[in-house]
Amino acid sequence: MGKNTFFLGLVVLLAGNLYAADLTFIAGAGNFSFSPSSETPLGSNGEKFKGNLFPLGRISIKDQITDTFGYTATFERDPLLKNVLSCEMTIDAGFLNVSVGPLFSVFNSWDSLIRPGVSTSLGFEFPGIFFINLRGGAAFGSNRKDDNSLETSRIALGFWLPNLLNTISVSSNKYNDGSSHIQDELLRVTYRADIHAKNVPYTVSIEMGYQAIKRSYDTTDEDLMRAVFLGFETDLAIKPNFKVILGAETPVFVWGKDDLKRSKKHWYFQVFAGFTWTLEKHKDDFVPPEYIAEE
Repeated sequence: MGKNTFFLGLVVLLAGNLYAADLTFIAGAGNFSFSPSSETPLGSNGEKFKGNLFPLGRISIKDQITDTFGYTATFERDPLLKNVLSCEMTIDAGFLNVSVGPLFSVFNSWDSLIRPGVSTSLGFEFPGIFFINLRGGAAFGSNRKDDNSLETSRIALGFWLPNLLNTISVSSNKYNDGSSHIQDELLRVTYRADIHAKNVPYTVSIEMGYQAIKRSYDTTDEDLMRAVFLGFETDLAIKPNFKVILGAETPVFVWGKDDLKRSKKHWYFQVFAGFTWTLEKHKDDFVPPEYIAEE
């Protein structure tokens, strides 16, 4: 009876929620990153920073269970954090927004295929005026030296102007590869302008800012590359429930620390594309099962 009760509850839950779920798929690539196989400092060895081609992607589903409660489930391939799976329950209490849920570092190490953690956020929003959001997450390693761990944090402050949403954010990501005792870090300070207009089926976003990637080795040595970057993104509504996403970013000025220099023969970039599909299904369309067999 326990399995049947759980199954019925799951069916009713999904049936009541999928009427407004947003499914997002993003894929892309970039090369402003250190090579995963590099285990010795580039600068002290006289090598230049050439970048490393990496894939990136995100699959997420976001839905509201009620006007107050919702959830977001995401699987992401990040160039620094690698494979991250998270699922957060969200609470929207008007001007206050809270989310919390499990986070997992998955298939990033043969010694620890799944590393659990937690992700949470806290936000205050006055629509049309301003908002502030704090977010943090971590997948914790154990006391073993060969376990990997990750940390991510972000603070964002935004305010609205006519046809323009301005967002200033500071984010930090850290990933520790326990097997090679290497830690990668990314710091980004970003200004983003989301430009929109009434009855126009697209929005245009412009990003600019500063970022620094650092790799710390199993010694006191480290490699550090910094850049001033510029990017754009456009969201085009093909249909009322289907939106196409296109974007790109490139550093316009790159410099390293101490002996580490950029390779003048290499151009750094990041490009991505995807879509958001709104799964419209009204609660009235659902007909519950008339019979569930007893165990």
